[in-house]
Amino acid sequence: MAGKSKPKSINQRSENSSVSKPKAGKDAGGFGLGGVEGVDRCDIRIDTDLEGIRLPALSGLAKGDVLRVGTEFVDRHPIAVTIRPDGMIVGALAAFQNYANFLECLQGGVKYAVTVTQLGSGHCHVVGGRTA
Repeated sequence: MAGKSKPKSINQRSENSSVSKPKAGKDAGGFGLGGVEGVDRCDIRIDTDLEGIRLPALSGLAKGDVLRVGTEFVDRHPIAVTIRPDGMIVGALAAFQNYANFLECLQGGVKYAVTVTQLGSGHCHVVGGRTA
């Protein structure tokens, strides 16, 4: 078979590729969540209005207060919630860019916090991100 080369294996082709390769396990951003090498997909900025605000928890808040972010389960589905230092849930974080990644990182143990930037009657806007 002169002039013909053997087809390259899949491993040989991927070694010659210059495209960033996805990584899985503890080497991907250090959190075992998968991702692209060199990119920390858990470093997400939060800038959103809270949904489903619980008015008793809102009444004790002031601009500049820091809220911890945790998870709560509704119909066996996780949602991200903001929590006052006394443990009261203020409201839910929903519908911001990279929310699915954020929720996965949060459930994987990444810590997030937000700061109250706007308050109104039944309204609370927060900004924040990863704490460690």
